[in-house]
Amino acid sequence: DDKPFGCSEPQCGMRFTNEDHLNVHMKKHEMNLALNLVFTQICISIVDQTPTPTKFLKNCEEIGLFQELSKNPFEEAFKKATDSD
Repeated sequence: DDKPFGCSEPQCGMRFTNEDHLNVHMKKHEMNLALNLVFTQICISIVDQTPTPTKFLKNCEEIGLFQELSKNPFEEAFKKATDSD
């Protein structure tokens, strides 16, 4: 056989004349696998980005949004204005 180096990937069946060509071909399989993993992770993160009300409230609590709202900014401004007079 003039192409003794065969690809070991399932359902590929390509054969090459030397090991260097086989190695380049195998890198393509590795890159495709890596791209598929990245694509899958991107799809999962896109699907999970729509927050439920519970996730939204939890995220607001984590960043301290409700703590910032504990003081009324209008009351703070009124107190400053009355104290300065």
